[in-house]
Amino acid sequence: MNYKRLELYVWWTCNQKCTYCIEFENMEQAWTKKVSKYDILKQLLKYKKLWYNHVTYLWGEPLIQAVFLDALNLWKKLWYTILVTTNCTTLHLDSQASKFLPYIDELFLSVEAIWIEEQQKISRTKNYVHWDKVFENIYKYWNWKTLKANIVITQDNLSHIYDLVKFVVEKWVKDISITYPDINYWYYWKEFVLEKIAPSYTDCITKIIPVVEYLRDKEIRLKLPDFPFCVFPENIREEYIKLTDDYDFETRVKINHNNQELDRWDLADFRKLPRKRRKIKKCTNCKYNKSCWGPSYVYKLLYWTDEINTIY
Repeated sequence: MNYKRLELYVWWTCNQKCTYCIEFENMEQAWTKKVSKYDILKQLLKYKKLWYNHVTYLWGEPLIQAVFLDALNLWKKLWYTILVTTNCTTLHLDSQASKFLPYIDELFLSVEAIWIEEQQKISRTKNYVHWDKVFENIYKYWNWKTLKANIVITQDNLSHIYDLVKFVVEKWVKDISITYPDINYWYYWKEFVLEKIAPSYTDCITKIIPVVEYLRDKEIRLKLPDFPFCVFPENIREEYIKLTDDYDFETRVKINHNNQELDRWDLADFRKLPRKRRKIKKCTNCKYNKSCWGPSYVYKLLYWTDEINTIY
């Protein structure tokens, strides 16, 4: 059976307001909207008839949503493979872990910090993720298919990125992605972006290279989305290119909060780039133009572009 993924909005609330989150502005606009089990079922049945077989939950924190358990039940009854990304703020509770985890096939953990002070800085809440207990419950209640940790780099966790990755590896996670943050320049003011969200590429690479070497030795699968190829040193550039984002946009359909299918033709078109990436003038002749996502389109408003070394 061909892989086809449905991306579905189930609710629009979150118990964190992470510094790097670009969805919070959208969530603010949709908090008053209601979603019923019937709304979800209509979408699942429609796309099941079109041979969609994977489903991903979008927006907010899924495990705190009242309708989410109903959604999981429906997805499983219709034989969807279920992917859930969670901030894990409730998975240390046996009552929560035992209720949700048995339904989930692919579990992506958002792990931006493991120490309480750093967690609360990044999440801008008083929440604390009890990571040791979280992993204990994952192995206790989950059926163990795809487990992945995603780490979004921020100004607050960059200096600890090696220790953060090492902690995740020691919990037997075999797939890790380290992601450069999407930058919402208009929702968060420039000073906030520079102080809390987006380190320079140069600062990131300095910290990431030791991590790449560590994970290579441990034989851990690594992805490094959203960095231009050319910011890595030339001697490891070819190795880095193999680690870039591997999303298949042609096999995905996304349903918005008004139950409308979003037009995603541009994401499968090499003339355009996902996540509003735009080539800066320096990149227009790059030989990797069709595969490199390029710098964030507001990066040049934060930092100068001397780091971008076009590969001809």
